[in-house]
Amino acid sequence: MSEHTEKSVRETYEVLKARMTQPVAADFVQFLWGKELLGVVKKTLAMKLAGATSDFRLSECLRLSSEAEANEITRTSAMQKAAALLASMGEMPADAGELVDVRTGIYDKPFCQAPRLLCRKLGLMTDSIRLTAYDAQGRVVLALRRADKPVGGGLWDSLAAGLVKASEKTEQALYRELFEEAGLTSVEVEIKEGARFVQTLPVPEGYLREIVRNYEGVLKEGVKLQNRDGEVAEFKAFDPFEALRMAEQEKLMYAAGLGIAETQLTRMGHRIEEKWLHYRGQILI
Repeated sequence: MSEHTEKSVRETYEVLKARMTQPVAADFVQFLWGKELLGVVKKTLAMKLAGATSDFRLSECLRLSSEAEANEITRTSAMQKAAALLASMGEMPADAGELVDVRTGIYDKPFCQAPRLLCRKLGLMTDSIRLTAYDAQGRVVLALRRADKPVGGGLWDSLAAGLVKASEKTEQALYRELFEEAGLTSVEVEIKEGARFVQTLPVPEGYLREIVRNYEGVLKEGVKLQNRDGEVAEFKAFDPFEALRMAEQEKLMYAAGLGIAETQLTRMGHRIEEKWLHYRGQILI
């Protein structure tokens, strides 16, 4: 690859990183546990929550009560109660989805579990996986999100992506999503772990704080892609540099574009050494 090609990939990487690490707006307050950032919440929503239950209290920031934060069980109970209260106020659907693990940092153990739809309302940090998949010709294989999806409808995305469920191992989530979204099993794709990063940006539901664990996969010759969960409209293979242009033009989910940039640079032998982009075993102080 030419210097210009490497330079262009790095430029796209920086554009996407900036879009995925946006500052918190003035109408949000921090949700703290001690000195640790637990979430980011719209102030109006924090006021409603603190006014409806003694599990939450609000001053300059939102906090759990001492009783609610006592252990993982009481924290999880408080989150479930919060989801039910916000649903009763019309702030979110009554079905808040399955439980997912909530973390305070990229390598921390789960702080508690919370219904998945509550996580964006309160800006709670969750785990997700992505598979940046390539075919034998080196093209990146993408999935078109169904047009009526509330988030990213009609955009191209990684072949497989999704949240890790509560107590689910990352690799289990990866293969579950791969089967649900593309109909593939572990014997049909060669997978290796890539980088992980945290995207933090406002979304219509509130605030997204998500640890993304990116994997690189190479599909074996002749595999047939089949969506099983009804979330994908079509599959298509693209030249990686065309896909990166699509990411800059916002035709592709930000994290999917970042996964392509990261794997392309790794394939060129130029692993990015910085604190935001973490690799297994990498320690940067």
